[in-house]
Amino acid sequence: MVAAISPQTLIDLGMQEAAIKYQEDYVSGVWTNLNKYAKETPGMAGYDGQSWCVIGLLWLAHRAGDIAIMPQTPACDVAVTTYQSWSRWSWYPAVGAQVMLGSSGQDHTGLVYQYTSTQIRTIEFNSNNTGSSEGDGVYLRVRNRSDANVYGYGYPKYCSPMITADTAWVDDGALLKTSSGTAAAYAPYPGVDFFRVGRTSPLVLAAAKRLVAVGAGSYTPTADIGSGDLTAWGSWHVTCGSPGGAYSGVPNETIWRALQIPHSH
Repeated sequence: MVAAISPQTLIDLGMQEAAIKYQEDYVSGVWTNLNKYAKETPGMAGYDGQSWCVIGLLWLAHRAGDIAIMPQTPACDVAVTTYQSWSRWSWYPAVGAQVMLGSSGQDHTGLVYQYTSTQIRTIEFNSNNTGSSEGDGVYLRVRNRSDANVYGYGYPKYCSPMITADTAWVDDGALLKTSSGTAAAYAPYPGVDFFRVGRTSPLVLAAAKRLVAVGAGSYTPTADIGSGDLTAWGSWHVTCGSPGGAYSGVPNETIWRALQIPHSH
């Protein structure tokens, strides 16, 4: 049984990554494809340094609670055939669908967070906003549904019905029946790299409000990470019984999840 993950859970987390403006490593004037997503996603570390558009979406699923809701592969073409074998493939967009790009879906992918009769709006990893073929980070994109590069859509194994343009689509009743929808009620852990002083994100503000609410700090919550935030996280670490040992200077996943931070974007 897969975890109870709704489309909005992945969208919220993807929006947070886009707001963070995360980018892959840049060395000697060259984008390297080295990134946190491959390192932090089960089974994908060996692909660090390679194209990571699919891996980024798998990272979202993993952080939300269950990587198995999507095809566990770094390759776009394999993702296409896997969705088809699952009978979770459509030629129409849906909120939370994985759009596959290329003449047969082999080139690139993104997560659809909104669609109209003519366009799709996507969260894309290993992409850019310049029109270059060289992806470097996480971006929000707008694409025409009629674009020849838009091949089709994979529908992850969500626990709730999908909002879709496919009038023939029927959600998997067994999947919906066995999923409670509660597995990812709070914002997933954003990774160690997120906690840099000066970082600006709605998620920072949501976390700060929770730290103040539980008495870990008495500062004024803002959307910018400062020394006060990291000190408060240290206090919360002790309150939680110091899981994993002494506080490292940034919160680990255990104390993040214990704080129960609401989704924010």
